This record gives sequence, C-alpha cells and structure tokens, in this order.
Amino acid sequence: MTAPEQTAASNLQALKRLSEGLLRSARRTGVHGNLLEIHHPHAPLFDPMFLHTASETHGISISLSQQQEAGAAPRVSCRSAQLPFQDRAFDIVVLHQVIGDGDEAELAEAVRVLARTGVLLLLGLNRMGWRYRMQDDIRRLPGIAPLRVKSRLEQLGMTMQGFVGAGLCGRERPAFIGAGLSSLAVPLADLVLLQARHRDSPHVTPLRFRKSRSSVVQSAPMRG
Repeated sequence: MTAPEQTAASNLQALKRLSEGLLRSARRTGVHGNLLEIHHPHAPLFDPMFLHTASETHGISISLSQQQEAGAAPRVSCRSAQLPFQDRAFDIVVLHQVIGDGDEAELAEAVRVLARTGVLLLLGLNRMGWRYRMQDDIRRLPGIAPLRVKSRLEQLGMTMQGFVGAGLCGRERPAFIGAGLSSLAVPLADLVLLQARHRDSPHVTPLRFRKSRSSVVQSAPMRG
C-alpha cells in the first residue's frame, strides 16, 4: 500500500470512529423498526447490527449505496434517487455522506419513505470543517451546509430538530463544547448529525445525548 493510500485508509477509519461515536451518543444505534440507510460509495461502512437490532420482530434493515453498479454484496440494487419502496415505510432513514445543499433527489425520497412518526438522520462532513476541506480530490465526500439543508427540509414539510457535531480541526477527541461562548465553535465541527421529523409528527423531541462526551460537540436546537 502506497503512502497516499495509507493516509486515505487512516482518514477513513478516523471518520468511521467519529461517526459511530456520534450515533451512539445520540442514541441512534440498535434501532427497533424498519431502517433504511443510504451511503456514499466512499463513506465508511457500518456493521448492519450497529444501526439495527438483530430480530425479525423489530423490522427490516436495508443498506444501499449511491453507486449504481450492482456488486456482489448488496441485496438490493436500485437508484438511490428513485427508491422502490412505499410511502412512509421506514421508521428511521439515515443518509450517510449523501447530502450537501439539500437539493439532492435522495433527500426528497428519504422524506417520502419516512413514516409519519419516523426520524430522518443526515450524517456527513461539515462544509466548514477541517476534514471536508482537507479531502483529496479522488475520494471526495460532499459537505453539509446545515442552514441550506434546514430550509430545504422545511419546504419538504419537515422540522429540523437541531444538529450535533464531532471532531474539531482534525482531532478525534476535542474538548466538549457546550453552552456559552464555547458553543460558537460548533459550526466548525468536522462531522455533523442532523435530525428531522415530519411536521405533522406527534413526536417533536430534539436530539438528546446520554451524557456529555469528550469526542462530541453539541449545538442548541435550530430555530427559525
């Protein structure tokens, strides 16, 4: 393995650790119910059991790649912008390193297949963060613009309940950033997790963490 390949592999592993830590802290692992995850072909892959509880009584778990070529591993081959699923079929939909501005067709499709009481999670690199700006041009992931995505979600009849972040200036374990002046650094987090629900959903609780962690930075719920 060449030096650039080793660096790329190391960066991918670091991003996976940050992503998994953020999802654990936000209580979005071991989901009960139907789960759909769509990921960028260059995004780090999660073990299916990390996101979903291993029991048929708790629903199904489907993982799709944006890459259109049918490989040996995927059991479902389809266009992520034209999902072959019924409306409101999934309790949780995760878009992993897929969304940038919110204009992507995958976002509208995710909203369509999300159950009325379901949760939409957008996980990706922060466009203002160090990791996004330091990517190589070959394996480049999109960067989320939270305010633009929030506006698009509102157009789609969704309510964005806030966002949280992990990683700061390329470090894997930054100091916790809470309320007060230190929260001004939140927009610079390397990785962000956005949560949204249907506007007519009876559940409107914001993102909450089990406890503060040194590897996570948290924002207040977004309003407006």
